[in-house]
Amino acid sequence: MRLLLLISTYLIVGGSNSAAYCLPELPDETFFNAVVEVRGHTISGIMVIKKDEQIKNTCRILFTTVAGPKLMDMYITKDDYNILYVTKKLKKRTILGLFQKDFALVSGLYLAVQDKHCENGSCSVKLPKKKSAHYSFDAQNRISRAEYRGRGKVLLDVVYTYNQDNIESIFLQHYNFKMKITLNAINSTCQN
Repeated sequence: MRLLLLISTYLIVGGSNSAAYCLPELPDETFFNAVVEVRGHTISGIMVIKKDEQIKNTCRILFTTVAGPKLMDMYITKDDYNILYVTKKLKKRTILGLFQKDFALVSGLYLAVQDKHCENGSCSVKLPKKKSAHYSFDAQNRISRAEYRGRGKVLLDVVYTYNQDNIESIFLQHYNFKMKITLNAINSTCQN
């Protein structure tokens, strides 16, 4: 079973006020049923989030239809993205920028930064252009909620749900742009 261990388990290291959340080893690939709603249009399919083995703190996001054709294929870091392929409907600079920020937040790439403030089950990371990322953790040190803020306003809210130890779903809601993303984990029944 391949699930997003990146966000489902975190280790606390250090004292109470200087607690640092560390990223564990990532699985090779994580699969989700995805529904993206952008300005009244709905696109659904399979989304794969894949750790890049050669470049540290980089993820590859692949979004395909259920039948197989690619909608989007991109590499993301906490600051940038590199498009390998994108369909005309999604080939808008605003949408691609939002995907980069969304999945940098969702995949915990912002937590890999050394300069973060962590205490009482939450972490804050200052980002360029007066932006910030905020993470809240549950009792098992899994991300329960994440926010992307700009000038004091919440621009993106992410809610994680779990069934026992595994991620069940991730819901992303934008407040400054009409866009919602729902990711439901696809559980593999095959044994390795």
